[in-house]
Amino acid sequence: MLMSRLGDLRSLMQKHPMIPALRSYQDIDVILNASPRCVFILESSIDSLKDVVDRLRTKGHFVFVHADLVEGLKTDPSGIKFLVRHISPDGIISTHKNVLEIARDLNILTILRIFLLDSQAFKKGKHLAYSMNPDFVEILPGISVISVEEAILKEIPFPLIAGGLIKTKEQVNKILSRGVLAVSTSEKSLWQ
Repeated sequence: MLMSRLGDLRSLMQKHPMIPALRSYQDIDVILNASPRCVFILESSIDSLKDVVDRLRTKGHFVFVHADLVEGLKTDPSGIKFLVRHISPDGIISTHKNVLEIARDLNILTILRIFLLDSQAFKKGKHLAYSMNPDFVEILPGISVISVEEAILKEIPFPLIAGGLIKTKEQVNKILSRGVLAVSTSEKSLWQ
């Protein structure tokens, strides 16, 4: 079942490569009536998260929750089990291997966020990705993808998402032309 959902999500990302990165309730209202796509919930609180996820999923969106940024949720095994079993997102985003391993064990999609700050950070992120085999790797800041050699990006054999500091359609097009599957952004003007 996980492989089927993964295939469906990859097809959806190819059709709609812009991933709205939601940070507020106003953001949710903006995306509710959009055609189904992948959506990231970056900032939330445990008391309202279920309602947000349910509203988005009812409209056909694939919903990923950044577990590290949920106010009131501890990212220990019990916290992640609670998130998966009671909030029911389609997937989890994290920078932490243990969080994503728990999510994977619970049969949920995973996105590992790595930082492309310098060659050492990239090496560490690449090693982490290889050690846990996430469904996707999100590179931050996404704008850095434009200036990195394509050979370096190909060192990560997982579908790539770029996120962070992306403000224009021109930047999005350049990033996507580098073999990146999708771009996440909180810039509402790019969500169409």
